[in-house]
Amino acid sequence: MGYILSLIVILPFLGFLVTWTLGRTQRSAKWIALVFSLVETGLVTFLLVAFWRPDWSLFVGPPTASTPTSGDGVPLFYVERYPWIPQIGVTYILGIDGLSLPLLWLTPLLATLSIVFSWDEDRRPREFFAILLFLEMSLAGVFLALDFFLFVVFWELVLIPMFLLIGIWGGPNRRYASLKFFVYTHVGYSIMLLSIFTLYWFYSADVNAAVYGSSTRTFDMTAFLHAAYRHALSPAAQYFQLGAQLPVFVAFLFAFIVKLPSFPVHTWLPDAHVEAPTAGSVLLAGILLKMGGYGIFRVNFGILPDATKDLWWVLAVLGIISMVYAALVCLAQVDLKRLIAYSSVGHMGFVLLGASSLTAIGVQGGIFQLFNHGIITAVLFMLAGSVKHGTGTRNISELSGLAKVMPQFSLVLIIGFFASMGLPGLNSFWSEFMVFVGAYSGPTLEPWRRLVIIPLVSIVITAAYYVYTMHRILLGEVRETPEKPHDLPSYERVSYVVLVVLIFVVGLFPLPFLSLIDQYTTAGLPWLVGGG
Repeated sequence: MGYILSLIVILPFLGFLVTWTLGRTQRSAKWIALVFSLVETGLVTFLLVAFWRPDWSLFVGPPTASTPTSGDGVPLFYVERYPWIPQIGVTYILGIDGLSLPLLWLTPLLATLSIVFSWDEDRRPREFFAILLFLEMSLAGVFLALDFFLFVVFWELVLIPMFLLIGIWGGPNRRYASLKFFVYTHVGYSIMLLSIFTLYWFYSADVNAAVYGSSTRTFDMTAFLHAAYRHALSPAAQYFQLGAQLPVFVAFLFAFIVKLPSFPVHTWLPDAHVEAPTAGSVLLAGILLKMGGYGIFRVNFGILPDATKDLWWVLAVLGIISMVYAALVCLAQVDLKRLIAYSSVGHMGFVLLGASSLTAIGVQGGIFQLFNHGIITAVLFMLAGSVKHGTGTRNISELSGLAKVMPQFSLVLIIGFFASMGLPGLNSFWSEFMVFVGAYSGPTLEPWRRLVIIPLVSIVITAAYYVYTMHRILLGEVRETPEKPHDLPSYERVSYVVLVVLIFVVGLFPLPFLSLIDQYTTAGLPWLVGGG
């Protein structure tokens, strides 16, 4: 099926249109959205299975690497390439590899579970479920686009539905939170756009000539990926030099850490999460934040390798500060949702620390952390929604003894918190372990290996605030809350079962997922230490 990736983008958009036009009641809107999102999840699952077992590649065909006809290049799969606006070098290009596929699979999965979790949404349900599908389409496009023009279109489209979810269905301060989200992310987008036009105007013609034999300017991301790959294997290969890469690297990095987010451009995140509806928080933390990490590995690492090797220390400093700062701030939080939001900043610090190691195992750990955090944070923000729904409050100081009256909620909370702490046997253990191994053994941090102790301290602090929060919420006498405590409804349990099973499956059997990521780091980043 040569158009499978286009179908993955188009299907949720069709669902958006159908839900908007035919979803006149709550029942019809949610069922239409669920069906389209389930089909989308099935399509991406076929792709996932095809990578693991090519002989089982029903409907999609086995993955075949696509590289330039003239020489070696980064292997990309299921590539779709059609002329779009040739006058300015814009091409419709979609493709996947071991970096994008795990995040692409997570997108419809979490969107589907968010729809199920919001089954009783009665505030403008037609618009709510339609916007979720539009967001699903935009996120899938970001992970599939291999043309810079198409990439920024999808990147900006993500902003619109998330802004609406926070601004319409959010809490009392939703206008402030949605505006802050819009300003921060739009500033990052503008800087990224400037960086892309710099690549396009000054360097794309030479890169295009070296890879595809055409001296015209182009937004084709694959031309840069292939040229950087050849330059990494042979420094004499034609490519723009370090001095030119550095300012572009810094600009791209700023745009991506705003979305990640990292200290010090993270302040929009807690406000956005606190005010967003549960489904919005799940997709915001579970997928949207991963756009920042994806951008770093796709663009900074894939296209600007010389600058990455020169400015690794920026990634290390930002990662370590984010980890320690977020852990300390979490100790002072009383709103469960704000606590989880700040913990996300700390977990994204692992991504930056792993990237800074410039080792195959460290980078794989950072990418794996993106995937694992998407699963865990979905559980945690659903828990924040469940406790609000079940007791009428998220204030930790007002909650006590929930293990007695909400046992199902309490069990999921324990699993989610332990997974976020990186307990062995649960999914995030492997990604965090790989990050520390890469950071300690990598050549970049070798003179300062003792600095790795600093982020290790953040793990201790993380365990402290999670255990303390569990003690306050679950144990003790039951306190009076705004609503009489009641346990999880059936539709919420469905979402939790899927995510908890994933936490254990990935934690106990990580190799299938790591094999995808290894394909990217080995074949796409041959300059990493221990890779290639």
